[in-house]
Amino acid sequence: MRGEKMKKSCDVDPKETWAIEDLYASDEAFYAELEKLAGMADAFKEKYSVLETSEDVYGSLEAYSDIISLTDGLGTFSGISKETDATDDAMAKRDAKFGSEVSKIFAKLSFYDSALVKVDGKILDEVIENHPEYAYYLKRVKDTAKYLLDEKTEAALAALAPTFDAPYTNYNDMRYGDMKFENINHKGEEVILNHNTFEEYLEGETDTELRRRAFADYHKVLAAYQNADASVYNNLIQNEKIMADLRGYDSVFHYLLARQDVDFDVYENHIDIIMEKLAPIMRKYATIIKNHYGLDEMTYADLKLAIDPEYEPQVSIEEARDYIVDGLSPLGEEYIGYMKKAFEDRWIDYSQNIGKRTGAFCSSPYPSHPFIMTTYNNSMSQVMTLAHELGHAGQGILSNANQNALSCDMSMYFVEAPSTANEITMERYLLKKAKDDREKLWVLSTMIGKTYYHNFVTHYLEAAFQREVYRRVEKGESLSAADFNAIFKEKLEKFWGDSVILNEGSELTWMRQPHYYMGLYSFTYQAGLTIGTAISEKIVHGTEEDRKQWLEVLKLGGSMGPIDLAKAAGVDMTTTKPIEDAIDFIGQIVDEIDRLLKKLNMYK
Repeated sequence: MRGEKMKKSCDVDPKETWAIEDLYASDEAFYAELEKLAGMADAFKEKYSVLETSEDVYGSLEAYSDIISLTDGLGTFSGISKETDATDDAMAKRDAKFGSEVSKIFAKLSFYDSALVKVDGKILDEVIENHPEYAYYLKRVKDTAKYLLDEKTEAALAALAPTFDAPYTNYNDMRYGDMKFENINHKGEEVILNHNTFEEYLEGETDTELRRRAFADYHKVLAAYQNADASVYNNLIQNEKIMADLRGYDSVFHYLLARQDVDFDVYENHIDIIMEKLAPIMRKYATIIKNHYGLDEMTYADLKLAIDPEYEPQVSIEEARDYIVDGLSPLGEEYIGYMKKAFEDRWIDYSQNIGKRTGAFCSSPYPSHPFIMTTYNNSMSQVMTLAHELGHAGQGILSNANQNALSCDMSMYFVEAPSTANEITMERYLLKKAKDDREKLWVLSTMIGKTYYHNFVTHYLEAAFQREVYRRVEKGESLSAADFNAIFKEKLEKFWGDSVILNEGSELTWMRQPHYYMGLYSFTYQAGLTIGTAISEKIVHGTEEDRKQWLEVLKLGGSMGPIDLAKAAGVDMTTTKPIEDAIDFIGQIVDEIDRLLKKLNMYK
């Protein structure tokens, strides 16, 4: 990728893109359905503004589920399209139009939760008994009843949704639309520098001079936008604090965690235990990288170095499919059938093109098939990324097929469990297939450098940073770029200690992730990976009953809370033991990497 020119999205081979037309074949079809949604909302308000009987309640739930289903499909179509090309103004305008129209629609529907909580408790109990598929949804409505405001205020807040969502849009516009990078001239070769090339290639570049130069040049561009980004982010967190106070939550933490149905103590334990238990292990890992490469010093710009990257096999997208089908085969023919369809029926956009956002995601609109976005670079490590996103896809398919639109979405706290379970299962599969110690070393280092580093370290640091930010917001502070930089730097120093020197620009890492615009999202990666680690053990070494139990949990979707879902899968997240077990597993892998490097005489 050093000198390779990236294509415009219009020049990409369609087979490398997803069949977005499976949702809507044209803008005309999209806008027709958007108009239909508005009509459904008007009819709903007219019919269900007053709920007097169990039949009224049940009928309203069914009708509201239909509205949510249609909204999901429309929102997915408008939202994910622009993720593949942030330079396409037409896509951006379509998404903005959707946001504006849907806010008006849900302003009309804002009365509904209030109407539900006013229903006599006996009637609600009757609905729950006769229609248990809505039990958890109604429980959640009851739980949030005391935080509801009067009908006019709720309508106003719903109408203002695009304004409240604007920071995320502003962040992406700035990151992908405005930030411009100059290519690097390195030893007479032009090296392309942008978000994708930096995160996918240059962070792990084995040429130390080029890697550190890329780090410096990339963060110089971030630095030029830090004040604008800080202003956008501060606007978001102040809005969240205002909303928490307005609704009467104990704190902004309780307000945000309520969305996940997770207790504050669980959140705190996640962050604290990782600092206590994981930091020493990762400092050892940093030293291993330093000694393996014979670096003069271990800097923050060196942490994404892979161990023995020359060994990493090149894998075509067809070969990736075969690996995934074989590696996940313990989950059964039906599940594997979904994995095959993802490749055969163009559920995946894996192209490399200008304007495409970094990272990967899966969206599973109700009741359509999932859509997966990634940037595939023919490396074996990308196979794990695909397996991860296909874990989300499998969960989406099973949840959507067995739940209504109001009960299909798992809590954010649990949602990374199905994906990381798949990812780790694939890594265990490759480890078992390894033909020699060097191949074992590569797989183990991938498990640490990719799966566990990303989810337990990168997202931990985000979570620790985010917690401190909200603590200050709770005190009434308004934060600047200098504040955000200082907070993130302090978290880096505390986690890495003396094992890692922080390059200039390290403190700007907070600017690189969109997770802050999605509530308390970052810490949930640790929860998901903790559960996923335990589940992967059951998939690979457990019984057929264990695997069937896991598939049944995936079918439950959002019909129960995340802690109960974990318990149904055999993992008790009310204690710190699962997290400690996962950290112990990481420690064992790091020790084995050290042993193999010594055995293979690969330290410099």
